[in-house]
Formats: sequence, C-alpha cells, structure tokens
Amino acid sequence: MVYFVGIKGVGMTALAQVMKAKGIQVMGSDVEESFMTDSVLSAANITVLSPFNISNIPDEIEYAVVSGAYYIKGKEPINPEMIELLNRNIPIFTYSQALGNVSQDFLNTIAVAGSHGKTTTSALLTYTLQELGQNPFGVIGSVVPQFGGNARIGDINSKYLVVEADEYQNHFLDLIMGGLIILNVDYDHPDFFETPDDYYQAFINVIDNLSLDKPLIINGDDINISKYILPNIKDKTRNILKFGLNKDNNITLDQDNSVIVEGVKYSQLNLAIAGQHNRLNALSCIGLLYKLGFDINSSIKVMSGFRGTRRRLEYKGTTATGVDIIDDYAHHPTEIIAGITALREKYPSTIIHCIFQPHTFSRTKLLLKEFGQALSQANYIYLLPIYNSARESIGEVNSHDIMNYINNPNSKLYLDSDELKQDLSLIKGSHNMIVTMGAGDVWKITKDMI
Repeated sequence: MVYFVGIKGVGMTALAQVMKAKGIQVMGSDVEESFMTDSVLSAANITVLSPFNISNIPDEIEYAVVSGAYYIKGKEPINPEMIELLNRNIPIFTYSQALGNVSQDFLNTIAVAGSHGKTTTSALLTYTLQELGQNPFGVIGSVVPQFGGNARIGDINSKYLVVEADEYQNHFLDLIMGGLIILNVDYDHPDFFETPDDYYQAFINVIDNLSLDKPLIINGDDINISKYILPNIKDKTRNILKFGLNKDNNITLDQDNSVIVEGVKYSQLNLAIAGQHNRLNALSCIGLLYKLGFDINSSIKVMSGFRGTRRRLEYKGTTATGVDIIDDYAHHPTEIIAGITALREKYPSTIIHCIFQPHTFSRTKLLLKEFGQALSQANYIYLLPIYNSARESIGEVNSHDIMNYINNPNSKLYLDSDELKQDLSLIKGSHNMIVTMGAGDVWKITKDMI
C-alpha cells in the first residue's frame, strides 16, 4: 500500500493513477474542498479520505507520497497526518521523488520543463505519441478530456513516459530523463527561488543532469536561456536542437506555418488550439520526436487532432444571454498576455471580460507592474483578492496594489463574489466573452452561469 497525502493535487492524482496501473495499491487523503481531480480519482476507483486525520492512515503502509504543500524537508510539519507518519517512521517520498522512481521504469522518460506551457506541451506530446502508435504513459498537470483524466495510462510494454517537469523546489532534478524539452525560462516562484540567478541555476542543473546522448530541445528565441542558461552548462559540446520563430533555429516555421527542420521544409502545422505560444509548443514536440527518429510529417499530421487540456483556454459553455465562458490557468503576466493574444487571434471582434485571481503573495509582489500591464490588454477587468493557498496564507501585498498599475478605466476590484456575479449577469450578447484566469478556484465564479 502506498498512501498519498494531498492526493487531489493534479500531479499527485496523475502519479497515483500511473502507480495503480503498475499494480501498486494506492489510496490517499486531502481537504474536503472540491477539486477538478475529484471526478478523475473517482473514475480511477482510488479511495480518497477527507479531511486530514490520523485515523485515515492504514496500519500497513510501504511508504507515503506527500504533496509539497504539506511537507518540506527540514521544516516542521503542521499537517496531522504528516506528523503521524513521521512518528511511525514510515518512509516519506515527495511527489517528485516518487515520480523520479517511476521514471526509472521506462526506456524513455521525456521531461517537459519551462516556466510556461508545460501542461499543454506534455499533453500534446503524449497525444502525438499515442497517435503514432506508441501507447505512452503521461503525467499531465491538468485533465485532458481526450485521455479521460490528467494521466494517460499505457501498458506493460510502453516505452515512453511523458512528464510535466516542475522546477518549483527543484522537483525536476529527481527525474531520470531520456529526453528534455525546455520551453522558456521566466523568473518565477520567488517564495522558493530568492533571486533570478537561483531560478536560472535550477535549469542549468537539470540540463547537466541529462545524459549527453539524450535529446535536449530548447527555445532558441528565449533571451534568458541564451544569456543565463546555455553559457553556464557544464558541457558546451552538448548536442542541442533549438526551436523558435527566428530563422536561425534548427526547427522553425515558414510564413505559411510549414515546419522547417534543419533547412528542409515539411507539412503545414495546423493546430486545433489557438495562439503563437501553442505553435511554439508544438515545434518543441516535433523537435523531440525528430530526435527520437519519428517521421516529421506524420507527427505534424496527427497532432492536429489534439483538443487541449482543462483550464488552458478551455471553453466551458455559453450563458443564457449568449456569452461564451472561457477558463484559463494563467497566473503569471506572460501567461495572461499569451492567453489574451490567443483569444484575440481566434475571436478578433469579441469584447474580452477578464476575471483574474492572483496566486501567491510573493509572485504578486514581485510582478505587480507586469500584472497590471498584462491585464490592461483585456477590454474589461474584474480583479479578485489573492488566492489563499496552502503554500502562502498571508503576504505583504494585496490586489489593491495591482489596481495601481492597471491602465484601463474598465477595471474593478471585487471583495464580494456575489457583487461580481451580479455584474457578470448584466453582460449580454455573443460579441462578449468572459474569461476566468488564475491558478486558484476562480473557475467557480462562472460555474452557475453556464
């Protein structure tokens, strides 16, 4: 028996499914609050006990897998189950350590890293491998409707495991990698990485952890990668494939969106998911598959069937007044800009009403100006208080501080959700769109409107 503390987290849920598919008995616990993973865990027949209580813990446990929200080595835990597990001397593995152990079971564990785009890219790569007949496993950071959950389960003969490789708390350093994609590097998680240099060093370390004979695919357009990462890796002779829109990259796009690899022109890239950022994500996948020996045109063709993931510009439905509702996980200014830009590309004449819920006080403090500038690109802005998460419950800033940097008269801070819902109900007509953005529970705001 393996016991999961904080099993509702997207990564934990995916890992639990993979381990169960490998023949391991799993169960876990979490808070009573509703999460989008509840239905996934139920469908997988994985027992979840709520709330946290020492009585939940079985007598016989081989080891426990614990969420970083409830346990950081060296810090005194306050979660009652964590305290009990430590008192019973039960072996403890963090999520990343347990995932690292699982990664050793596969011939090729492909890690998708970067500050932004990991979820969509890891899901797209898993889907493409599936359509190429490889039957991969995938550990994804959100529910993928085409997989029926946030994990794709292969079989005993599966060669490939695709994982969303999280840099937070250096989690991705626990992986045994058969290939690595780095989508971008944009300073984040100041609650753990105190300086940009600390953050950049994490990506330097993960590259150095990759065997020299394994494919490394990086964003050749990314200034931080070029300036701070590549000059500081240990082995400068490492074979790197660069993707991007600049024509000096190994893999890029022509004006008609035809893919160019090593100077050779291939099929047009036609994705069902919108945005330049997603076309770049797709280029990274094509580059990785090319390095693994897959046919480029076949890869391009099958990825056109990918329909995206939950909470990534996800269409949720239409209100009785004809307004489309879109939900997105964007919680960093770069992601907000990418999301709004993609929506304007797909719906050029639509008025965008953006509801944003900041996530973590430390990130908000670091990027106050950037948040204001990014949100200003929406037509109307509805700002919520900072999400009170297990990671950070208090901080030195609040959403009032973001308002000071929003250059848009159509912006308002809401401290009461009922007032916000009342204002949203006044929005009418198909020329309007409401998009919820944030890594917390902002998606609940519009749930009853659909």
